[in-house]
Amino acid sequence: MGMKQRDYLFDNYKAFLIILVVVGHFIELTSAENDLLVAMKWIIFSFHMPAFVFISGYFSRKKQSLYRLVQQLLVPYLIFEVLYYVLYIVILKRDTQLALLYPKFSLWYLLAMFMWKLVTPLVKKIPGYLWISFLIGLLVGASSLDDNYLTLPRMFTFYPFFLLGTDLDRQSIDVLRTRFTREQAFGMFTLINVILAWVALKSDLSVKIFYGRYDYEYLDLTNAQGIALRLICYLISLLMIYIVAILIPGAQNNFSSLGQKTMSVYLFHGLIFAVFRRGEKFYQSFGIEVETVILLGASVLTIWLLCQKPFIKFVDRITHLPLPQLKLHKNRT
Repeated sequence: MGMKQRDYLFDNYKAFLIILVVVGHFIELTSAENDLLVAMKWIIFSFHMPAFVFISGYFSRKKQSLYRLVQQLLVPYLIFEVLYYVLYIVILKRDTQLALLYPKFSLWYLLAMFMWKLVTPLVKKIPGYLWISFLIGLLVGASSLDDNYLTLPRMFTFYPFFLLGTDLDRQSIDVLRTRFTREQAFGMFTLINVILAWVALKSDLSVKIFYGRYDYEYLDLTNAQGIALRLICYLISLLMIYIVAILIPGAQNNFSSLGQKTMSVYLFHGLIFAVFRRGEKFYQSFGIEVETVILLGASVLTIWLLCQKPFIKFVDRITHLPLPQLKLHKNRT
């Protein structure tokens, strides 16, 4: 049998999303007067993590052993938690703790992925599991859960997108891409983004409504307002996920290889960002135009750097570390 051909549509989609992840984090440092980056922040956060979760779900349809889940997710999580701790204490001189139950920066995603992959085979045996997950995602914002303990709020908020991804039939994407033209998709994409930009610049709402981390009280919303707003956020995210799936090219291109290196970029970029943000007041002093160039330029440079072989090899090494204590479970789970 010949080698299975890569699905470049998803490589290109992942490449697009990892760019948004890095850019989204760097432009969080922008001044409030920078209307362009403030609007970009809203547009990016409206769908980039739901889309990443959705695609992760699609590639998680095949059940993995506990051994591989620990190798691929928990081991990197623990290693990078230590790296963040060392960076904060030794280099940045920040007061922090090695609190493994409280993920640092973007490492929450590894912990959430571990739990989602572990429980999904059981969850999918429950009738109406998808609707139940959306309901829980709406209600968790009204709870008093710690916003970062085991990343529980985000775990519940984004879980419906993971389940949607596991249910995705690849042919349905092809049908979607033939039913709607790119011109139609781009029109919808533009309309949603214009609305998001208007809300970003004209309303008192915080972009944190898309983060999935904070409860409604923290966002100065009543439970009814929070649930209604999160429902709208869900709808926007879903629309954007499928619209972008129409717009993304399906053939191999210069960005396709980036879609195969997202793990190294995702894991390492937070370390660079933590150092970079120390100069926040310095580059903001140059004005909005220079600030924009610095933040976007730093994003591009970070992505390029983290696609280099040393970072990719390091991540590959730590996701394949032998775990002797789990060998007995390797073939049983």
